[in-house]
Amino acid sequence: MITLDPGISDTKIIWRVIPLKPELLLMPPEVVEVTRDSIDFYKARRIMTPSPENESWVEYGGTLYAVGFLAQNVYGERVSPKEIKSEWAIAKVLAAVGVMAQEEGLTNTFELALAVPLPYTEWKDKDRFERDVRVALSNFSFCDKPFQVALKIFVCIPEGGGHAMTRGTKLGGSVFSSQKIVSCMWGYRDISVIQFTKGVIEGHTEPLGFLEFVESVASRISGYGSRERLRTLLETIHSVGKDIKSKNFKNLALSRSSTRRTEEADLVAEAVSTCRQEYWRKVSKFLTTYISGDCDEIIIGGGACDYYRDDLKNFFAQRFPGCNISWAAGLEEDVRLTFGIDSKRKALCSRLTDAYGLSSYLLSHVTAATATATNGVKRE
Repeated sequence: MITLDPGISDTKIIWRVIPLKPELLLMPPEVVEVTRDSIDFYKARRIMTPSPENESWVEYGGTLYAVGFLAQNVYGERVSPKEIKSEWAIAKVLAAVGVMAQEEGLTNTFELALAVPLPYTEWKDKDRFERDVRVALSNFSFCDKPFQVALKIFVCIPEGGGHAMTRGTKLGGSVFSSQKIVSCMWGYRDISVIQFTKGVIEGHTEPLGFLEFVESVASRISGYGSRERLRTLLETIHSVGKDIKSKNFKNLALSRSSTRRTEEADLVAEAVSTCRQEYWRKVSKFLTTYISGDCDEIIIGGGACDYYRDDLKNFFAQRFPGCNISWAAGLEEDVRLTFGIDSKRKALCSRLTDAYGLSSYLLSHVTAATATATNGVKRE
């Protein structure tokens, strides 16, 4: 079983070889097409063999792709936030399968249950995506080892669907299908809202993720245009939270002069304060536009939610009084305990809850399918 979230900040992977416990793998999001000569040149120059997640290349359909750390650090690839997530998702799935097979000692032929969340706008093409990933899995290589994997179960849902399925399980199918449930995912690149009205789904995705806030800050200060420095800026902004004071941004100052460093920290703090308010106005307008006032429950998830938690609480209390608000479908603690995430990486929990909920749904799907097959054998 693999649940793979092909995110722009990280590729988030949860795998499970039944009956073992789930394992978590985070890979850099980059994928790049490479030549056979370039892979052979890389192999000839290496001294030791890195772990499979740090040395992933796959080949299918006659084309080679470097994935994750290899694409980022050896080939210098940088992910583009404007690219659709499904564009490179097949290569990411194949790499995840290869890493899992190597780590778990699997043969090169086995059956797979796969779940992938996509932005609502891309989810509409799920049938095409399933067809392409099924064909790729049937005949590919991972680090030059051939695989033939049979895709037995495939689940593709809009982002936020893992949260919605978790709540649906807790509420019960009849209750869920009689209410209006909204799931909002606030991620690095996008904000997605999906609504289930008596079980009927509709949704909207907007490229209004936390990256827009960070890029707005970067545009007001010097030296933060690169991807690496944008990530540092993002991490600092997120960790500081509402405590926007100059002293908390001194680590971002680039000057060697102590006086100049203090001035730079002041400028960063000012930029963060201003952009924080401007960005929140855009987000609150988006939420007002795409979430109607007659909801029974609103589920809020994604990596940006912690940073704006107080703002969100006030917004929903005023805009949707009496509506039940669920934070990440109550899954943050389950994620922390399952994967042993320490307090220093607490923010990671909120980024994983949707994929974790989807993984749990996939497990129930596999369990039910296995039970049906077993009962069929017994009846015969």
